Amino acid sequence: MTRVDLHLHSRFNRPSDAWILRKAHFAQSYSDPETLYQQLRDRGFTHFTLTDHHTLEGCLRLEGRPGVFFSEQVTASFPEDGACVELLIWGLTRGQHSEIQALRRNIYELQAYLHQQGLAHAVAHSFLSSVSRLQVVHVEKLLLLFRHFEVRCGLRAPLINQSAESFLRRLAPQHLQRIAERHDMVPTHDLPWEKVFVGGSDDQSGLSAGRAWTSTPAAQSTAELLLHLREGRCHPGGDSGGALVATHGLFNKVRLYLTERFPCVRNSSPLQNALAKLIEGRDPTQLDWQERWQIVCEGVFLGKFFTLLRPSNAPIRRALGALLSGGGGSREISEKLENVAAPEERFSILMNLFANRLENHLFSSFAQRLNHGNPLQAVQELAMLLPALAPLSAYLLELRCESADRAWFHTLSLAMVGQRIPQFGVPKTAWFTDTLRDINGVSTTIRSLAEAAHTQGIRVTVLSCSNHAPNDGPHYQNFHPVREFTLPEYEQQRLAIPPVLEIVKHISENAFTEVLVSTPGPMGLVGLLVARLLRLPVRGIYHTDFPRYVRILTEDPTLEAITWNYMRWFYTDLDELLVNSDPYRDEWIARGVYPSKIRILPRGVDRTLFHPSRRRVEFWRQYGVPENQKVLLYVGRISREKGLDLLVPMMEILAQQPLTLALVGDGPYAQELRAFLPGAVFTGPLRDLALAEAYASADLFVFPSSTDTFGNVVLEALASGLPCVVSDTGGPAKLVQDGCSGLIAKAGDPGDFSEKITRFLKDSDLIPGLQQRAADSVKNWDWSRAAAHLFVSP
Repeated sequence: MTRVDLHLHSRFNRPSDAWILRKAHFAQSYSDPETLYQQLRDRGFTHFTLTDHHTLEGCLRLEGRPGVFFSEQVTASFPEDGACVELLIWGLTRGQHSEIQALRRNIYELQAYLHQQGLAHAVAHSFLSSVSRLQVVHVEKLLLLFRHFEVRCGLRAPLINQSAESFLRRLAPQHLQRIAERHDMVPTHDLPWEKVFVGGSDDQSGLSAGRAWTSTPAAQSTAELLLHLREGRCHPGGDSGGALVATHGLFNKVRLYLTERFPCVRNSSPLQNALAKLIEGRDPTQLDWQERWQIVCEGVFLGKFFTLLRPSNAPIRRALGALLSGGGGSREISEKLENVAAPEERFSILMNLFANRLENHLFSSFAQRLNHGNPLQAVQELAMLLPALAPLSAYLLELRCESADRAWFHTLSLAMVGQRIPQFGVPKTAWFTDTLRDINGVSTTIRSLAEAAHTQGIRVTVLSCSNHAPNDGPHYQNFHPVREFTLPEYEQQRLAIPPVLEIVKHISENAFTEVLVSTPGPMGLVGLLVARLLRLPVRGIYHTDFPRYVRILTEDPTLEAITWNYMRWFYTDLDELLVNSDPYRDEWIARGVYPSKIRILPRGVDRTLFHPSRRRVEFWRQYGVPENQKVLLYVGRISREKGLDLLVPMMEILAQQPLTLALVGDGPYAQELRAFLPGAVFTGPLRDLALAEAYASADLFVFPSSTDTFGNVVLEALASGLPCVVSDTGGPAKLVQDGCSGLIAKAGDPGDFSEKITRFLKDSDLIPGLQQRAADSVKNWDWSRAAAHLFVSP
């Protein structure tokens, strides 16, 4: 076989289409033709061409070299509306080049000329891209006009290349017949539904020449190669690219641009070395003694060290120190780069590590200065994040373009063949959460629904970010945070700053089709960013009543209002909002969310674990509860927002009753509550069987919270045959039928709670009925059914 890169650019390529880049004299390519020729010859490519835009200048520099033939990339226009299409034309002469330039304003005349001259040609990758501004009507005409299409582009993502080929392969005679009739056009070639596929690198950076290519039967001459191409005896090969490859190439072009345009860069050996190392995927902070000496000499000679010593540049000094400091940083880089061969992958790892290191330093400094009462300096430190993270914007913009291309192919395929592209057809959900290992209702819900979905073959991956959350299986993915910090007023709760670039890359490369967020915190923000960046539908679950939590914990109505404003911004931007009960649905409608966007989150309970049969008479004896005492149980986080202050006066009222209060769980209020309730039992957190036995072995469940949007623990208590006394405000009130499966008391009223509990204790005939009805009330709550309702089954 013969391989040839049929799409390659050199420094003779035309100027950029972007006005600002032309004004800055930023070239489309800086690659030297002779260097490219030698690179590919060394790799075994026996034939070589360049496809610079509207010029043969690069090819002319290699005229007479073995295997070289003239080619170019031409922008042709539809005369009826000016829409542009990129064509690759191979094996032409100087005279044909001039004729082509005169005809390219009319794609129909140009196609007829290419056919008459017997020139091999193909539609370039532009029909893959939404930025080409082609409409379905243009693509339909291209299918009638041309036989050859580039479907393996070394700059495009694998999914885009695969989708292009899949779309073209699914064309059938009836599709082309309808298109021909619709446009009153006769196809220019036989069997127009059978297309010929070619490939090329589309390299403009000098880093990816020969990444993708076209293979033909062995060709001893250029004429034989071109004959194979014209007659369709060829197929694409090599690797696709993607946002990472494009970004890597862009950074190399920036390096070459800076070197060419700015003497201070060109004449700085340390800077040149650092930029070259970064592009090659080597650690630029690993310096030998000669490089260190060069930096010192250059810094002193140019006066840069003295500039950095100015007080106003203190944040820059600290940021540079964080970026270049040791402290295991070089060891971390070496470990990350080990066994990674592709330069663009190594480059990505380095950029991500440096950005994370700088982000960590700046957030630490921000928090420290804020705590010391220096808000202006804190903001100054945080402002350094913008230039620090700016280099990542190129990658994010490339991903944005890729997502637009995927959406374009959906439109194209549905319009022409009436079906979606298969690569996009399998539903796959990325579920973002800030809490996964914690013992709380949110974590329980996420894990239960994810496990139930997994057993049904529904593709769901739960994404978390913590130093303490190991991956528990293929449907869990944990990312190590850039930094973790505790929340004010709630030191047991930690939030993490996620590695944004790493997460975005993971979602893009694994072809997720939707995003689900269970938090308005850092991971939720990243999920929302990813969804908007990749044009994925995004749903959110309103698990927690954060504004009311803020009010209770801080006693500051202004902070509560600020929290509500943030929550409104976050949740109203979603495509769908899932809430735990009708009262919260009504509240979000009142706050501006369209009713059609809100639905109730389906829930379940593990009735094999939480069951009346788990009752053990001796369970509470191990905690010192006397035999003649009944157990009043609370399970959950021990914190003020749960309304646990009510338990103190309530137990004072119930002091004469044969009753022991038991609390399962932990939280910031636990130590203080122990002092207020000396007769109560505090077990700490319990899990699995121990928790199930605690429920089933108690006599009554109390849950005074008025801020819970649902109340998983209430459902678990009911499943265990444990009647519940809950507040009449919040989600739990919707789970308990008053007088049937439990009792409902007035929120925040210890007298009403104690009255309901006393009624239960004194009415022995009430107990068995309540216990049985409590267990019966949740028999239809099933996690598998809930998961099937929440996700789209395959």
